[in-house]
Amino acid sequence: MSDLLISLLIGGAIVIAGVYAFNVWQERQYRRRSEQAFAHERKDILLHPEAAQAENPTEHRVEPSLQPDATPCPAPTDDGLASSPAIDAAVDYVVEIRLLAPASGTELRLELESLVVSWRKPVLTEGYDTERGVWRPAGDEAFQQFRFAVQMSNRAGCIDRTQLATFLKLATNWSEQHQGSLIAGEIADTHVRAVELDRFCADVDIAFGVNVVAATGSSFAGTRIRALAEASGLTLESDGAFHAHGDRGETRFTLTHHEPAPFAADQMKAMSTGGVTFLLDVPRVDGAPGVFDTMIDMAKNFSTALNGVLVDDNRAALSDAAIAGIRHQLAGIVAKMEAGQITAGGSRALRLFS
Repeated sequence: MSDLLISLLIGGAIVIAGVYAFNVWQERQYRRRSEQAFAHERKDILLHPEAAQAENPTEHRVEPSLQPDATPCPAPTDDGLASSPAIDAAVDYVVEIRLLAPASGTELRLELESLVVSWRKPVLTEGYDTERGVWRPAGDEAFQQFRFAVQMSNRAGCIDRTQLATFLKLATNWSEQHQGSLIAGEIADTHVRAVELDRFCADVDIAFGVNVVAATGSSFAGTRIRALAEASGLTLESDGAFHAHGDRGETRFTLTHHEPAPFAADQMKAMSTGGVTFLLDVPRVDGAPGVFDTMIDMAKNFSTALNGVLVDDNRAALSDAAIAGIRHQLAGIVAKMEAGQITAGGSRALRLFS
């Protein structure tokens, strides 16, 4: 074996040993920072709300509690709705990061938002306002404490373990780059909660509809439908449905085309149809039983004015007894949501059923 070959082998061995040593050192540094971040055992705030009060007051922690539609920030506006969604530990997977010095979280926020586009799950970012003592939505401002959250479930489905792990990894990398400490729930436990939440939502995700159909061989003129809808206070919107709005501008129920094609303002004069459908999206409506009564009254008025028939989805005539049965089912769903601390039409429900 030549001297050159021996020298190359020795040099290669030194390089490999150096890389190995560096990796060991880096792993120890990461473990040490993780142990510091999780040094104190913490109770699950959702199961033990009192644990939030046991935190060190010098850390300025404000944790969400599992109360109906609890939204620690921002404060509700005059219309009773939050100006933007607040992080909710019952709905979101939350990663909290504490930095040694204030910094902007914009870089991580944009990275996380880009990550979840295909998941169709919103990302929320909050910073801790030390002057006001509250968490609030974080724009480009610098904060020393951040919360980054991704919603665990909505009508697009339930977040999976891989997605949770990827979300956490990005947040962890950013925290390390800024010499921060990170607190987050275990992936396995979080996924169990997400599945349970998604299953509950699926059980109560019900829309009740009633139809007004024309007698056999006849149809309703589009101009007549539009005139009745507008006289009833309904507004034709870009989704091709007439909307009944509440005092805050929220949709209470809709009037849609009974056929697949949506209503279009520029086609109403020329169109005719065999029926229309009144639809109430239960989880998204506050006071759904009362709204259902209003919707039924309007449907009956349409039926009379159009000389049509009020029927269910099987085209069976709807008697007062059948309508009462539907209302009873609807009230049961609303009660079940209340028991699950998701108020129909509340901020939590509007996020989950979107």
